[in-house]
Amino acid sequence: MSKKIKFGILCNSLVFEAWEAACIEHLIASRQIELKLLVIKQTNIEIAPTFIQKLIKYPYSNLFYRVYKRYVLKANTYKQISFETKFKNIPKLCCQTIKKGKFIEHFKDEDVAHIKKLELDFMLRFGFNIIGGEILKSCIYGIWSFHHADNDFIRGGPIGFWEIYLKRNTCAAVLQQLNEHLDRGKILRKGYLKTASHSYAENIDQLTEMAAIWPLQVCNDLLNDIDIITAAPEVNKKANLYKFPTNLKFIKFLYVIIKNRVKFHLMQLLKAESWQIAEVNSNIFELKKLGGQNITFISKSNSEHYCADPFLWPKASETKVLFEYFSYKENIGKIAMSDGNNNEFKFLDFAQKVHMSYPFLFEYNDQVFCLPEQADAGKVTLYKMDENGIVTKYNDLILNFSARDASLVFYNQKWWLFCTKANYFENAALFIFYANSLHETFLPHHNNPVKVDVQNARPAGHFFVENDLLYRPAQNSAKHYGHKVNINKILKLNEFVFEEEIIETIDPKVFGNFIGIHHVVNQNGQTVIDLKQNRFSFFNLKHQLQRKLGKFF
Repeated sequence: MSKKIKFGILCNSLVFEAWEAACIEHLIASRQIELKLLVIKQTNIEIAPTFIQKLIKYPYSNLFYRVYKRYVLKANTYKQISFETKFKNIPKLCCQTIKKGKFIEHFKDEDVAHIKKLELDFMLRFGFNIIGGEILKSCIYGIWSFHHADNDFIRGGPIGFWEIYLKRNTCAAVLQQLNEHLDRGKILRKGYLKTASHSYAENIDQLTEMAAIWPLQVCNDLLNDIDIITAAPEVNKKANLYKFPTNLKFIKFLYVIIKNRVKFHLMQLLKAESWQIAEVNSNIFELKKLGGQNITFISKSNSEHYCADPFLWPKASETKVLFEYFSYKENIGKIAMSDGNNNEFKFLDFAQKVHMSYPFLFEYNDQVFCLPEQADAGKVTLYKMDENGIVTKYNDLILNFSARDASLVFYNQKWWLFCTKANYFENAALFIFYANSLHETFLPHHNNPVKVDVQNARPAGHFFVENDLLYRPAQNSAKHYGHKVNINKILKLNEFVFEEEIIETIDPKVFGNFIGIHHVVNQNGQTVIDLKQNRFSFFNLKHQLQRKLGKFF
């Protein structure tokens, strides 16, 4: 029989918030994970307060926030989903806790003993507030709990509020194993997203959606004999404690979010991305040092189009460049080829009528291959290409997956494909696939997405090897899309584990008056990059208005 994981849930009732329900559904969908116990909080019997007593004790200092959350906020996260029927046959244990100190709830010895007998691997905390005592040792891998904020800066709550109020570029969430030290547990998973500063509901929803899959991923690690618990770091930085905002702070929050929303829509309407391709006479590690000293622009942009995602022709005897040519007039990207002078180029025919970009080029067995992004086609297709730009389909590497910026590398006798996924944290969630040859269909990594980090996930060009070490460029879109490029050294890469660390960051400002860089390719001593400015485009304004009015009506 295959290895099994048994878990329980600490809850206040069998009605869960939507994100909690999603988390549970991820777990029970696996044949190797079994829900064995529901530990339900039994409220202490007290005399119900009178209406007058409720009025007297009501926390009026944060009245505005409480009213807003109850009657105005439309976050999908807080939708109520009943599991009464689904969990009808799951054993239940009703527990009444004993409060020790001001906040900590302890379980009775007989309840802890009952739980220990079941030999559960872990329990998820979806209720019971702050818990302590022997219950924390009742399961093999402890009690797991979510904190939907960056634990390095924010303790407490509410979810997604203070990141907007404090104007932080990123928001984060953690899954931790609880211990006796409040907010100092072991971090089992952590992820970063760009703060949705224009929408409080969207910020809440993205944080909870990102984290809901993490218990399943930790279980997958355990099932594959990866000692994630022992290796998990403990929180060693005590962040500031935040609570429900006062009425004055909530008024300020409303001002901030309204201003952000107006700015967000105006930027979409009036500021179009304008990318340019440049060649730099240096290797990747010298880019930061040399900056704009040895830079030559090989493309121009205007209000109708831009050029981005340059890839050099792999054969050293050729000087061709493939790149994305995006037309604001047509609102679509195409793959073009030039001899290094973008004034003369031709479009390549991939027999696809979808947006195309990121024409990943590489050479294998003396043949040039191209792996363009075509997420709208819902698959990842590899093509062969000759020196005249004639394209021939080679193989569908992945079906039913809308990949962004797919990048290939042959490493440790396998082909590895890195990408993000359209409409699923596409600037933050990194997916890996692998195969033994380019003739095969690629298989997903056993724990996709392998990381969620808007600061360091989406591919940004070719892998490269330096001193027998493998490096991966990745986008940092925390401030805005395509802000910086990080160079990562890959520490571990196999079907079950992936680890990397940032060893260099390339900022667009070193090349002049630019606000973004999201692509770096180095080959045969030649480096090409793309650099971003913003400009007004009538055609972008037209398409954005059509899109926004279409949503409104």
